[in-house]
Amino acid sequence: MFKQLSIAAAIVAITIAAPQNNATALEAYSPAQEQQFMDWCTGEHAAKESTCSCTLKSLAQTLPATALVQFLNSKTSGSSGFNMNTTLITTAAMVTQSLTTCASR
Repeated sequence: MFKQLSIAAAIVAITIAAPQNNATALEAYSPAQEQQFMDWCTGEHAAKESTCSCTLKSLAQTLPATALVQFLNSKTSGSSGFNMNTTLITTAAMVTQSLTTCASR
């Protein structure tokens, strides 16, 4: 039950901290962050560029830049360890959901 509350709290915190409109949200991500996401998404994740672009735009509406950076760093650090960071787990779930939604369009 504690884990469920922690995940719910993380989702609420991310939602509250998230930018409210798409233009502002996309501006919160630096060009380097956008490129790092696209490189990971089309490379390691092997998704189509259009799917990755759609995913990035979707994430920008709800995911703070700091959470994206943490997610990308965990994916590109070469670390094979499992990270129980609640924010990272929540971010990974959001990325997966956005990728799935965009891939089905």
